[in-house]
Amino acid sequence: MKSIHPELTQRFLFLIKIDSTNLMNRIEDRKQDYLNEFSLKRDREVFKENFQHRYAGTSMQDLAQLPLEIIELANDFYTHVDELLWYLLHTQDMPNTIEEEILRKTSSLQKKYQNLILYIDVELKGEGGEIPDAETEELVHEDEDTKEFQLNELTKESTDSFKIEEYDLEDDS
Repeated sequence: MKSIHPELTQRFLFLIKIDSTNLMNRIEDRKQDYLNEFSLKRDREVFKENFQHRYAGTSMQDLAQLPLEIIELANDFYTHVDELLWYLLHTQDMPNTIEEEILRKTSSLQKKYQNLILYIDVELKGEGGEIPDAETEELVHEDEDTKEFQLNELTKESTDSFKIEEYDLEDDS
C-alpha cells in the first residue's frame, strides 16, 4: 500500500527530510571550516551561511499539510538549530569554548534529527509502502527490526522524561 497521506503532504514531508538532512550535514561536515574561518577573521557571516535552512520560510499553510507529530518534531529540531546559531552569532566565548559548545549541542541536535527522520520515514512509508530515495539513503535501507527498535527506544526516552510524581493530598477540613 501507499502512504495514507495525499501527494502534497508527501512532498512536504520529503522536502523537510531533504532540508533537515542537508542542514545537519553542513553543520557537521563543515564544522572545522567555519570554526577556522571565525577564528581567523572574527566574522560571524560564515555561521549564517552554514546554518541557513528553508524551514524558517515555510508558510503556516504549507506546514498545516503535515501530520502533527512531524510539525512538533520539525519545530523542535529547527528551534535547536536556531538556538545554536543564536549562540554562535552572539557569544563572546573563545574559539576552543565555542568548539566544545558546538560538540555538545550537535550531539543533542543529532538525536532530534534522527527522531525527525525516523518519523518522516514512517509517515512516507505508510502501510507496506516504499520510502522515496533521498540523500539519507542509509536511513532508508535499514531493516524493519532496527527501525522498530529505534522507534521504541525514542518513545521510551520520551515517556521517561515525563515522569509524574505522586503526592498524597491531605484533606484540610
